[in-house]
Amino acid sequence: MLPYLPSALTSLVPYSSEISRLSYYALSAGLLSSLPSIATGVANAAQSIKTQGMYEADGKTLKPKVKVIAAHAVANDVVIAASAYMWWVRRQSNSPTYAPDGWMVGLSAVLGVALLFAANLGGSLVYNYGIGLRMGKGKGKSS
Repeated sequence: MLPYLPSALTSLVPYSSEISRLSYYALSAGLLSSLPSIATGVANAAQSIKTQGMYEADGKTLKPKVKVIAAHAVANDVVIAASAYMWWVRRQSNSPTYAPDGWMVGLSAVLGVALLFAANLGGSLVYNYGIGLRMGKGKGKSS
């Protein structure tokens, strides 16, 4: 499998068929866990826009927070849609290991970078704009 590594190490590395199957299951788990993330993200964004509005005082300019919300949502939507497509293609393959094609490996690397970008935007929403820290009225006191 890996002829350039000592046999003591190669005996610890799973076979590529096992790695392919595990990556497929990890992709499946990632897609399933995105569903509650989407639901809570939409709820938090809707609550924020409902209470504070979308536009600045002039009524035409979008608030910076709304721009970050939109960029965060679009970046995550692209990652989830592309990942779902890769999951579907792997599911339709005749391989019992659900091995990815070469283009999927490259796309996964690009999606990983996009996911880091989206996570950075999400962190900005929490730490700079306070989104997701408190939903509803009367829950806790802000100091």
